[in-house]
Amino acid sequence: MTRAMAGIKNFAKMRAWLEAQPVLYVFCSLFPFCFFMSACNRSPEYYLERGNRLALSGRAGDSIEMYNKSILLNERYPEALTSRGMVYEKLGDRQKAKYDYERAISVAPAYAPAYNNLAALYMDVGDYKEAVKRLSTVLEFNPAYAYALLNRGMARYMLSDYNGAMSDLSKAIESDPKLELAYYRRALCSDRLGYQSAALSDLDLFISANPGVAAGWFERGRLKYNKKDYSGAVEDFKKAVELNPGAAAYLYWRAMALTAAGRCEEALPDLELALKMAPVYVQAWLLKGDIYARMKTPDYARESYSKALEIDPDNARLYKARIAVLSRPAAVPVKNRTDNGVKDRS
Repeated sequence: MTRAMAGIKNFAKMRAWLEAQPVLYVFCSLFPFCFFMSACNRSPEYYLERGNRLALSGRAGDSIEMYNKSILLNERYPEALTSRGMVYEKLGDRQKAKYDYERAISVAPAYAPAYNNLAALYMDVGDYKEAVKRLSTVLEFNPAYAYALLNRGMARYMLSDYNGAMSDLSKAIESDPKLELAYYRRALCSDRLGYQSAALSDLDLFISANPGVAAGWFERGRLKYNKKDYSGAVEDFKKAVELNPGAAAYLYWRAMALTAAGRCEEALPDLELALKMAPVYVQAWLLKGDIYARMKTPDYARESYSKALEIDPDNARLYKARIAVLSRPAAVPVKNRTDNGVKDRS
């Protein structure tokens, strides 16, 4: 779902909202004239304009007051209803936001931003089928609406409809080539469908436009790792960790890439830090055990495998087999292995 000012998942919604507010754009470009005219005519547009300015400056309560005045003057004003709904969302009042979006749709059945925002609410609570339904409605009368295509693509991805998601995201990019989030999401679809080269190309474009977003570097690192470009993966994971040092999964994957590149001793600090953040990260305990086994320190390896066994008894057979290898008199070091046999839940 796209939302205002909230990172990779959310940066498109504010743009979608602003593009639906022609009054705001006129105000920004013709400030003196607009202010004079607005002051002379306290119209619904005047209060909408003031509400938008207050919302953008972080004054949520004051903006709602302005939207209320706008709606009192014109209760069938979808722009004011939708704008007020967005502020309610920001304040965490989903019920009021939903009411405003549905009311905007009822008074203006062709007003696309209200459908898009309502669908995003459904996506927030995991109701992706309802989101697809709502977005399909708006796309029937506005098939090139990039934000609806983006959100429907994201919802279809979550429903494992990767081909449908790919189609929607490609159309979103065709409609708005500057919609960077669509490239990121399409890369995830391409990866799921086995098109790794296409996924890498989209991630290259996304990172070029958004070098400060850790998730882009992380996903590209995963793709490089799967293509056995371990050095390239290490560099991408390094950047992801720099941008988001609190993500245990990023540290784990960098440790995986370092291990695969034969740099086991460098991988251990990443695992230690990841386990400090997430003590029940079973994959990290298992990888740590594998590294110690390769380094011929069986006591440390056994300790790590035992911890993994304690956390994840459902895979006891795997951990016990690793421990048994350590106990053999002529133990053979664990091979250069980074696929540790446990599904990564990160």
